Amino acid sequence: MEAKKIEYNANGERIVPDRPIIPYIEGDGVGPDIWKAAVRVFDAAVEACYGRKRKVEWLEVYAGEKAFRLKGDWAPEETIETIREHKVGIKGPLGTPVGRGIRSINVLL
Repeated sequence: MEAKKIEYNANGERIVPDRPIIPYIEGDGVGPDIWKAAVRVFDAAVEACYGRKRKVEWLEVYAGEKAFRLKGDWAPEETIETIREHKVGIKGPLGTPVGRGIRSINVLL
């Protein structure tokens, strides 16, 4: 079963493959701890509903403190483009540095 992006057909109907690729952002602060618990719940819910017929392929992208640490940018363009390209994304809580002229990352996403 090959992982694929979610697409839309000519009528605007969503086409979700059996193994959709879903980008995620862990988040800042307690975000990584929340993500570790949440992903287990998401995966268990998919398995409970679809058995082994469907499975989410999680793709980590970066925003917030982790992005700044790794990429030098609070909201890298590649993150925004990946979420746009995959038509979906999930994120944990993100902080926005105060007083640095940075737009809210939560609003941006």
